[in-house]
Amino acid sequence: MRQSPSRPLRRWRGRGKKVPKIVEKTHGRPGLQSLLKPKRERGIEIKPKRARVIGIFSCKGGVGKTTTAVNISVCMSEKMGNNVLAVDANLSAPNLCLHLGELEPKVTIHDALAGELPIEKAITEYHGLQVLLGSIAYGEEVHLVDLKGLLEPLKAEYKVIIIDSAPGIGSEVVAALKACDEIIIVTNPEVPTIASTLKTFRAAERYKVPIVGVAVNKVRGEPYELPIRDVKKALGWPIIAVVPEDRKVCESTAAGIPVVRYEPKSPAAVKFRELGETLMKHLTKV
Repeated sequence: MRQSPSRPLRRWRGRGKKVPKIVEKTHGRPGLQSLLKPKRERGIEIKPKRARVIGIFSCKGGVGKTTTAVNISVCMSEKMGNNVLAVDANLSAPNLCLHLGELEPKVTIHDALAGELPIEKAITEYHGLQVLLGSIAYGEEVHLVDLKGLLEPLKAEYKVIIIDSAPGIGSEVVAALKACDEIIIVTNPEVPTIASTLKTFRAAERYKVPIVGVAVNKVRGEPYELPIRDVKKALGWPIIAVVPEDRKVCESTAAGIPVVRYEPKSPAAVKFRELGETLMKHLTKV
């Protein structure tokens, strides 16, 4: 009895008949079914691009969060090209644009939040860095924001998203925390700042956000400052960068150029670049 060509071999139903030998395995050799079955290549796995979201946080204002965020973002973009995006998540008082020399961005994250344009259309480029800026002219009250949901469409377009957060532990900060995969906490080596920084640690623990490490910024080496070993002991977390106080940082901010570009060999620029390299190495391990 011959099987109709129109019927697939796997549906052989001949009564009292055995499955044709051409279909089944014969003498240890593969049959037609196994030969026709698509083979999956081993060792080759294609994964869609999904950005790792890293937040720069500190409960205390003025510690240098934005300076840290913009400089490590620029450093990473030099190695990773347009796969890095910096986001200003300080919605009530954004100033990332000022560090890039822009007073009035044409499009901002506030436009996207208002539904005036898709989030993808709010991205611009400065100094070779892809950025999502805020409007310093924004004067409305900031309500609860789903920042994680807002950034979701962008995760397929980038490998790393750096978030510059607001200070404090209010709703803006919580929204930014929830959007992050990991965070870096920035502090200064002074007692009041360290005390405030502990609140950031507690917030990260509350929302179960992993901490990459601590960057101690604006280190002057003065007697009234806490030694770095004491900062580490007080916070109980690894110190991944110690950035000195550097007047070139103030000059670069006034010029609207990140210090790693404005004065690449200045003490602070060297340390920010090292921090960017540390973060890139860390990302290859996660």
